[in-house]
Amino acid sequence: MRTSFIAVFLTLTASGALRASNSGTTGADFLNIGVGPRAIAMGDAQVGLADDAYDTYYNPAGLATLRTPEAAFTHADYLQNISEEYAAYAVPNSRWGSFGLSLAYVGYGSFDGRDAVAQPTGSVGASDLDLGLSYSRDLYRDDRYGTELAAGVTGKWIQERLDTAQATAYAGDLGLLFAPGIKWGEALNGWKAGVALRNLGTPVTFDQESFPLPRILSAGFSYTGNWRNESITLAVDGRQPNDGPRSVGAGLEVWTLQSFVLRGGYTTEGDIGNGLRVGAGIRFKTFQVDYAFDSEGPLGSTQRFGITLRFAAPKPNLSLQAQRQFEQGMREYKKAHYDESLLDFQNTLKLDPSHPGALDMMKKTYEKINEPQPE
Repeated sequence: MRTSFIAVFLTLTASGALRASNSGTTGADFLNIGVGPRAIAMGDAQVGLADDAYDTYYNPAGLATLRTPEAAFTHADYLQNISEEYAAYAVPNSRWGSFGLSLAYVGYGSFDGRDAVAQPTGSVGASDLDLGLSYSRDLYRDDRYGTELAAGVTGKWIQERLDTAQATAYAGDLGLLFAPGIKWGEALNGWKAGVALRNLGTPVTFDQESFPLPRILSAGFSYTGNWRNESITLAVDGRQPNDGPRSVGAGLEVWTLQSFVLRGGYTTEGDIGNGLRVGAGIRFKTFQVDYAFDSEGPLGSTQRFGITLRFAAPKPNLSLQAQRQFEQGMREYKKAHYDESLLDFQNTLKLDPSHPGALDMMKKTYEKINEPQPE
Protein backbone atom coordinates (compact mmCIF):
# COMPACT_ATOMS: atom_id res chain seq x y z
CA MET A 1 0.00 0.00 0.00
CA ARG A 2 1.21 3.49 -0.83
CA THR A 3 0.32 4.87 2.61
CA SER A 4 2.08 2.07 4.46
CA PHE A 5 5.20 2.44 2.33
CA ILE A 6 5.51 6.16 2.93
CA ALA A 7 4.75 5.77 6.65
CA VAL A 8 7.67 3.39 7.00
CA PHE A 9 9.81 5.82 4.97
CA LEU A 10 8.98 8.68 7.32
CA THR A 11 9.66 6.55 10.34
CA LEU A 12 13.06 5.64 8.95
CA THR A 13 13.83 9.25 8.13
CA ALA A 14 12.79 10.72 11.46
CA SER A 15 14.12 8.05 13.78
CA GLY A 16 17.16 7.08 11.75
CA ALA A 17 18.40 10.58 11.01
CA LEU A 18 17.46 12.21 14.27
CA ARG A 19 17.66 9.44 16.86
CA ALA A 20 19.52 6.61 15.14
CA SER A 21 17.79 3.95 17.23
CA ASN A 22 16.21 0.69 16.06
CA SER A 23 14.24 2.38 13.27
CA GLY A 24 10.87 1.01 12.29
CA THR A 25 10.16 -0.86 15.56
CA THR A 26 7.96 1.94 16.94
CA GLY A 27 5.66 4.61 15.55
CA ALA A 28 5.44 8.33 16.31
CA ASP A 29 9.19 8.52 16.79
CA PHE A 30 8.96 12.30 16.57
CA LEU A 31 8.05 12.11 20.27
CA ASN A 32 11.72 11.39 20.99
CA ILE A 33 13.28 14.25 19.04
CA GLY A 34 13.74 16.46 22.11
CA VAL A 35 12.66 20.07 22.56
CA GLY A 36 14.09 23.36 23.73
CA PRO A 37 17.54 24.87 23.01
CA ARG A 38 18.56 24.63 26.65
CA ALA A 39 17.79 20.93 26.94
CA ILE A 40 19.38 20.05 23.60
CA ALA A 41 22.57 21.98 24.41
CA MET A 42 22.80 20.07 27.72
CA GLY A 43 22.59 16.63 26.13
CA ASP A 44 18.85 16.25 26.79
CA ALA A 45 19.65 15.89 30.51
CA GLN A 46 16.54 17.50 32.03
CA VAL A 47 14.64 14.83 33.98
CA GLY A 48 16.55 15.55 37.19
CA LEU A 49 16.60 19.33 36.58
CA ALA A 50 13.03 20.10 35.41
CA ASP A 51 12.74 23.78 36.28
CA ASP A 52 11.06 25.48 33.31
CA ALA A 53 8.06 25.27 30.97
CA TYR A 54 9.72 22.46 28.97
CA ASP A 55 8.91 20.18 31.92
CA THR A 56 5.75 19.40 29.95
CA TYR A 57 8.01 17.30 27.72
CA TYR A 58 10.79 15.98 29.97
CA ASN A 59 9.29 15.59 33.45
CA PRO A 60 5.84 17.00 34.30
CA ALA A 61 6.64 16.84 38.04
CA GLY A 62 8.90 19.86 37.61
CA LEU A 63 5.91 22.12 36.92
CA ALA A 64 5.12 22.11 40.65
CA THR A 65 8.49 23.75 41.39
CA LEU A 66 7.79 26.79 39.19
CA ARG A 67 7.03 30.02 41.05
CA THR A 68 5.76 32.13 38.15
CA PRO A 69 3.82 31.48 34.91
CA GLU A 70 6.02 30.70 31.89
CA ALA A 71 5.58 30.40 28.14
CA ALA A 72 8.18 28.83 25.83
CA PHE A 73 8.48 28.67 22.05
CA THR A 74 11.00 26.71 19.97
CA HIS A 75 11.76 26.42 16.26
CA ALA A 76 14.14 23.82 14.80
CA ASP A 77 15.24 22.99 11.25
CA TYR A 78 16.35 19.46 10.42
CA LEU A 79 17.55 17.69 7.29
CA GLN A 80 15.30 17.03 4.26
CA ASN A 81 13.13 20.12 4.91
CA ILE A 82 11.90 18.70 8.22
CA SER A 83 11.07 21.37 10.79
CA GLU A 84 9.72 21.33 14.32
CA GLU A 85 7.70 23.83 16.32
CA TYR A 86 7.10 23.50 20.04
CA ALA A 87 5.10 25.69 22.40
CA ALA A 88 4.41 25.27 26.10
CA TYR A 89 2.60 27.28 28.75
CA ALA A 90 2.84 26.56 32.49
CA VAL A 91 0.79 28.09 35.31
CA PRO A 92 1.76 27.30 38.92
CA ASN A 93 -0.82 27.59 41.68
CA SER A 94 0.11 27.11 45.33
CA ARG A 95 -3.36 25.81 46.24
CA TRP A 96 -4.51 23.73 43.27
CA GLY A 97 -1.21 22.60 41.80
CA SER A 98 0.44 23.51 38.51
CA PHE A 99 -1.00 23.16 35.02
CA GLY A 100 0.73 23.00 31.66
CA LEU A 101 -0.30 22.97 28.02
CA SER A 102 2.03 21.94 25.19
CA LEU A 103 1.92 21.60 21.43
CA ALA A 104 4.54 19.90 19.23
CA TYR A 105 4.32 20.00 15.44
CA VAL A 106 6.72 18.38 12.98
CA GLY A 107 6.35 19.15 9.29
CA TYR A 108 8.01 16.97 6.66
CA GLY A 109 7.38 19.25 3.69
CA SER A 110 6.26 17.64 0.44
CA PHE A 111 7.82 14.86 -1.63
CA ASP A 112 6.99 12.56 -4.51
CA GLY A 113 4.68 9.70 -3.62
CA ARG A 114 4.72 6.30 -5.27
CA ASP A 115 2.33 3.37 -5.22
CA ALA A 116 3.05 -0.30 -4.49
CA VAL A 117 4.62 -0.80 -7.92
CA ALA A 118 6.78 2.35 -7.65
CA GLN A 119 4.69 4.45 -10.02
CA PRO A 120 4.50 8.22 -9.30
CA THR A 121 1.29 9.33 -7.62
CA GLY A 122 1.96 13.06 -7.24
CA SER A 123 3.12 15.26 -4.39
CA VAL A 124 2.55 13.98 -0.85
CA GLY A 125 2.63 15.92 2.41
CA ALA A 126 3.05 14.68 5.96
CA SER A 127 3.08 16.03 9.50
CA ASP A 128 3.02 14.94 13.14
CA LEU A 129 1.18 16.57 16.02
CA ASP A 130 1.28 16.13 19.78
CA LEU A 131 -1.09 18.04 22.06
CA GLY A 132 -0.46 17.65 25.78
CA LEU A 133 -2.14 18.68 29.02
CA SER A 134 -0.05 18.43 32.19
CA TYR A 135 -0.76 18.59 35.91
CA SER A 136 1.66 18.56 38.83
CA ARG A 137 1.54 19.16 42.55
CA ASP A 138 3.74 18.85 45.62
CA LEU A 139 3.47 15.67 47.64
CA TYR A 140 5.67 17.27 50.30
CA ARG A 141 7.08 20.76 50.62
CA ASP A 142 8.98 22.59 53.36
CA ASP A 143 9.95 26.10 52.32
CA ARG A 144 12.07 26.64 55.41
CA TYR A 145 14.48 23.85 54.41
CA GLY A 146 13.96 23.99 50.64
CA THR A 147 12.74 20.37 50.61
CA GLU A 148 10.25 19.41 47.91
CA LEU A 149 8.81 16.19 46.47
CA ALA A 150 6.56 16.64 43.45
CA ALA A 151 4.64 14.34 41.11
CA GLY A 152 3.24 15.09 37.68
CA VAL A 153 1.30 13.59 34.80
CA THR A 154 0.76 14.54 31.16
CA GLY A 155 -2.03 13.31 28.91
CA LYS A 156 -1.32 13.46 25.17
CA TRP A 157 -3.28 13.28 21.94
CA ILE A 158 -1.02 12.24 19.06
CA GLN A 159 -1.76 12.47 15.36
CA GLU A 160 0.32 11.45 12.34
CA ARG A 161 -0.88 12.64 8.96
CA LEU A 162 0.28 11.19 5.65
CA ASP A 163 -1.32 12.61 2.53
CA THR A 164 -5.06 11.99 3.14
CA ALA A 165 -4.50 9.26 5.76
CA GLN A 166 -4.36 9.94 9.49
CA ALA A 167 -3.50 7.90 12.55
CA THR A 168 -4.13 8.89 16.16
CA ALA A 169 -2.95 7.63 19.51
CA TYR A 170 -3.36 8.52 23.17
CA ALA A 171 -0.53 8.48 25.67
CA GLY A 172 0.53 9.57 29.12
CA ASP A 173 3.73 10.62 30.88
CA LEU A 174 4.47 10.19 34.60
CA GLY A 175 7.16 11.94 36.63
CA LEU A 176 8.64 12.46 40.09
CA LEU A 177 11.10 15.13 41.25
CA PHE A 178 12.83 15.42 44.63
CA ALA A 179 14.89 18.27 46.06
CA PRO A 180 16.34 17.50 49.53
CA GLY A 181 17.26 21.13 50.27
CA ILE A 182 19.17 21.60 53.54
CA LYS A 183 16.98 19.39 55.69
CA TRP A 184 19.74 16.78 55.96
CA GLY A 185 22.69 19.13 55.70
CA GLU A 186 24.00 22.03 53.65
CA ALA A 187 25.86 19.63 51.33
CA LEU A 188 22.54 18.54 49.79
CA ASN A 189 21.42 22.07 48.97
CA GLY A 190 21.08 22.60 45.23
CA TRP A 191 20.78 18.90 44.36
CA LYS A 192 17.71 17.34 42.72
CA ALA A 193 16.80 13.91 41.39
CA GLY A 194 14.00 12.86 39.08
CA VAL A 195 12.46 9.97 37.19
CA ALA A 196 10.04 9.99 34.25
CA LEU A 197 8.20 7.36 32.23
CA ARG A 198 7.05 8.74 28.88
CA ASN A 199 4.68 7.69 26.09
CA LEU A 200 2.58 5.03 27.78
CA GLY A 201 -0.36 4.57 25.46
CA THR A 202 -2.14 3.10 22.49
CA PRO A 203 -0.33 2.02 19.29
CA VAL A 204 -0.23 4.07 16.09
CA THR A 205 -2.03 2.34 13.19
CA PHE A 206 -1.65 3.16 9.50
CA ASP A 207 -3.81 1.04 7.22
CA GLN A 208 -3.71 -2.23 9.16
CA GLU A 209 -0.14 -1.97 10.40
CA SER A 210 0.29 -0.98 14.05
CA PHE A 211 3.38 0.33 15.78
CA PRO A 212 3.79 0.77 19.56
CA LEU A 213 4.70 4.18 20.89
CA PRO A 214 8.38 4.82 21.76
CA ARG A 215 8.23 4.38 25.52
CA ILE A 216 11.22 5.58 27.48
CA LEU A 217 12.21 5.41 31.15
CA SER A 218 14.57 8.17 32.25
CA ALA A 219 16.24 9.01 35.55
CA GLY A 220 18.64 11.79 36.37
CA PHE A 221 20.09 14.22 38.87
CA SER A 222 21.23 17.83 38.82
CA TYR A 223 23.16 20.34 40.89
CA THR A 224 22.78 24.11 40.87
CA GLY A 225 25.20 26.25 42.82
CA ASN A 226 28.02 28.76 42.56
CA TRP A 227 31.60 28.40 41.37
CA ARG A 228 33.98 31.37 41.42
CA ASN A 229 31.03 33.73 41.81
CA GLU A 230 29.29 32.29 38.73
CA SER A 231 26.02 30.35 38.80
CA ILE A 232 26.43 26.82 37.42
CA THR A 233 24.13 23.89 36.75
CA LEU A 234 25.22 20.31 36.11
CA ALA A 235 22.74 17.68 34.91
CA VAL A 236 23.05 13.97 34.06
CA ASP A 237 20.33 11.65 32.72
CA GLY A 238 20.20 7.93 31.94
CA ARG A 239 17.59 6.64 29.46
CA GLN A 240 16.19 3.23 28.58
CA PRO A 241 13.88 3.18 25.54
CA ASN A 242 11.76 0.23 24.42
CA ASP A 243 13.19 0.44 20.88
CA GLY A 244 16.93 0.83 21.36
CA PRO A 245 19.96 0.67 23.67
CA ARG A 246 20.46 2.62 26.88
CA SER A 247 21.94 6.08 26.59
CA VAL A 248 23.37 8.78 28.83
CA GLY A 249 23.23 12.54 28.48
CA ALA A 250 25.11 15.18 30.47
CA GLY A 251 25.26 18.94 30.34
CA LEU A 252 26.76 22.00 31.99
CA GLU A 253 25.27 25.48 32.18
CA VAL A 254 27.18 28.57 33.34
CA TRP A 255 25.58 31.96 33.92
CA THR A 256 27.97 34.89 33.74
CA LEU A 257 27.58 38.66 33.81
CA GLN A 258 24.19 37.95 35.43
CA SER A 259 22.32 37.68 32.12
CA PHE A 260 24.48 35.66 29.69
CA VAL A 261 24.58 31.86 29.69
CA LEU A 262 26.85 29.29 28.02
CA ARG A 263 25.93 25.61 27.72
CA GLY A 264 27.62 22.42 26.60
CA GLY A 265 26.58 18.80 26.61
CA TYR A 266 27.13 15.29 25.37
CA THR A 267 24.82 12.37 24.63
CA THR A 268 25.52 8.76 23.73
CA GLU A 269 22.11 8.45 22.06
CA GLY A 270 22.33 7.60 18.37
CA ASP A 271 25.25 6.68 16.16
CA ILE A 272 25.28 9.73 13.88
CA GLY A 273 27.47 12.69 14.81
CA ASN A 274 29.84 12.91 17.75
CA GLY A 275 27.20 13.54 20.42
CA LEU A 276 28.53 16.98 21.36
CA ARG A 277 26.12 19.90 21.80
CA VAL A 278 26.67 23.60 22.47
CA GLY A 279 24.40 26.55 23.13
CA ALA A 280 24.04 30.02 24.55
CA GLY A 281 21.38 32.40 25.75
CA ILE A 282 20.70 35.87 27.08
CA ARG A 283 18.12 37.00 29.62
CA PHE A 284 16.36 40.37 29.83
CA LYS A 285 14.46 40.44 33.13
CA THR A 286 11.44 38.26 32.26
CA PHE A 287 12.39 37.60 28.60
CA GLN A 288 14.99 35.03 27.52
CA VAL A 289 16.41 33.99 24.14
CA ASP A 290 18.26 30.66 23.68
CA TYR A 291 20.16 28.92 20.90
CA ALA A 292 21.52 25.37 20.47
CA PHE A 293 23.65 23.65 17.84
CA ASP A 294 24.41 19.98 17.30
CA SER A 295 25.97 18.10 14.41
CA GLU A 296 24.45 15.09 12.68
CA GLY A 297 27.75 14.21 11.00
CA PRO A 298 27.40 13.68 7.23
CA LEU A 299 23.71 14.59 7.43
CA GLY A 300 24.48 18.18 8.41
CA SER A 301 23.71 20.15 11.55
CA THR A 302 20.64 21.15 13.55
CA GLN A 303 19.99 24.58 14.97
CA ARG A 304 17.31 25.49 17.48
CA PHE A 305 16.03 28.89 18.53
CA GLY A 306 13.84 29.43 21.54
CA ILE A 307 12.11 32.17 23.50
CA THR A 308 10.98 31.95 27.11
CA LEU A 309 8.63 34.44 28.74
CA ARG A 310 8.26 34.65 32.51
CA PHE A 311 5.29 36.80 33.44
CA ALA A 312 6.74 37.87 36.78
CA ALA A 313 10.08 37.71 38.52
CA PRO A 314 10.21 34.67 40.88
CA LYS A 315 9.95 35.66 44.52
CA PRO A 316 12.92 34.65 46.69
CA ASN A 317 12.35 32.00 49.34
CA LEU A 318 12.92 34.14 52.43
CA SER A 319 12.20 31.24 54.78
CA LEU A 320 15.03 29.21 53.24
CA GLN A 321 17.40 32.18 53.31
CA ALA A 322 16.54 32.71 56.98
CA GLN A 323 17.15 29.04 57.84
CA ARG A 324 20.55 29.07 56.14
CA GLN A 325 21.44 32.25 58.09
CA PHE A 326 20.29 30.55 61.29
CA GLU A 327 22.42 27.46 60.68
CA GLN A 328 25.41 29.67 59.97
CA GLY A 329 24.77 31.32 63.32
CA MET A 330 24.64 27.93 65.04
CA ARG A 331 28.00 27.00 63.57
CA GLU A 332 29.51 30.24 64.87
CA TYR A 333 27.86 29.71 68.28
CA LYS A 334 29.42 26.24 68.63
CA LYS A 335 32.82 27.78 67.86
CA ALA A 336 32.19 30.35 70.64
CA HIS A 337 32.19 33.16 68.06
CA TYR A 338 29.31 34.86 69.85
CA ASP A 339 29.45 38.26 68.19
CA GLU A 340 29.27 36.68 64.74
CA SER A 341 26.50 34.28 65.74
CA LEU A 342 24.45 37.11 67.27
CA LEU A 343 24.57 38.99 63.96
CA ASP A 344 23.47 35.84 62.11
CA PHE A 345 20.48 35.35 64.44
CA GLN A 346 19.48 39.00 64.03
CA ASN A 347 19.59 38.66 60.25
CA THR A 348 17.52 35.48 60.54
CA LEU A 349 14.71 37.38 62.24
CA LYS A 350 14.88 40.16 59.65
CA LEU A 351 14.24 37.61 56.92
CA ASP A 352 11.74 35.51 58.88
CA PRO A 353 10.28 37.18 62.03
CA SER A 354 8.43 33.96 62.86
CA HIS A 355 11.52 31.74 62.84
CA PRO A 356 11.08 29.23 65.70
CA GLY A 357 14.64 29.21 67.02
CA ALA A 358 16.33 32.52 66.28
CA LEU A 359 14.92 34.54 69.18
CA ASP A 360 15.79 31.86 71.72
CA MET A 361 19.35 31.61 70.36
CA MET A 362 19.73 35.39 70.52
CA LYS A 363 18.93 35.27 74.25
CA LYS A 364 21.43 32.47 74.82
CA THR A 365 24.07 34.32 72.83
CA TYR A 366 23.54 37.54 74.86
CA GLU A 367 23.97 35.48 78.03
CA LYS A 368 27.24 34.06 76.74
CA ILE A 369 28.50 37.51 75.77
CA ASN A 370 27.58 38.92 79.21
CA GLU A 371 29.02 36.06 81.24
CA PRO A 372 31.67 37.23 83.72
CA GLN A 373 35.11 36.58 82.39
CA PRO A 374 37.42 34.55 84.68
CA GLU A 375 40.18 36.63 86.29
